[in-house]
Amino acid sequence: MNFKKYYMTMMMAGMMGVAGTAAQAEEEGVAIAGDIGVASQYVWRGAVQKGTSSVQGDVSVAYEGFSTSAWFSNSYASPVANTLGKEVTEFDFTGDYSGSVGDLGYSVGGIYYTYMYDSGSNFGEAYAGISYDAVVSPSLTAYYTVKGTTSGFYKTGDLWVDLGLSTSVAGFDLSATASYVKWKKDTVNRVATGAVFNNYKDGVSLVQFGISKDVEAGGLTVTPSLTAIVPVIGKSSDGNRYIYGTRVFNEFVAAVNIAY
Repeated sequence: MNFKKYYMTMMMAGMMGVAGTAAQAEEEGVAIAGDIGVASQYVWRGAVQKGTSSVQGDVSVAYEGFSTSAWFSNSYASPVANTLGKEVTEFDFTGDYSGSVGDLGYSVGGIYYTYMYDSGSNFGEAYAGISYDAVVSPSLTAYYTVKGTTSGFYKTGDLWVDLGLSTSVAGFDLSATASYVKWKKDTVNRVATGAVFNNYKDGVSLVQFGISKDVEAGGLTVTPSLTAIVPVIGKSSDGNRYIYGTRVFNEFVAAVNIAY
């Protein structure tokens, strides 16, 4: 049996079944939600994971401020010898507690990132965030890598911070985010030695601008979106910009999601 195909089929079938159980769950105080969509490419924190169209989706369960969710996307080609070239599928699992005090919102939680056909890159983050509900709503979220990998891409101690602003104008949701990164340094993977250039620079790494609009259609919410991603991290000695050791460029991502 092709395990990847079986796993994807079962997860997507489970997501499509969300609508059928949501009404009963809501009566018990449990909120169940899901969405699925297509993006022109998959870009994570400025680094391209898949440069062509990507199918992405998630399912979540929430109860009195607590929630869990699972998210997936097809991604890069496996670099592992015994699965070389196979398309990696990413599955991210999140546990969260969120609440508010007046207009001030807060959230704490953890994310475990897993990669089918590249399990050596699995890693975990803890995060904490605050937001304020206003005409233009600011938010600040810090992510800390609590379980790194031996690959060098994700190190225990990496810190990523997003400062965001969001608002709505004429039915369109607008957002802007600036991201700061501070890497956990080591003498093997992340410090320039000899002819090796430093491709892990600390500082403001990138800015992103997004626009989206929810459209109700037959009981579903269809959300087209467009995101512009601009790396601004300082250039390395070879004249290029790098995030997570990956050369980065200006990117645009068009996507359509369907929530139910």
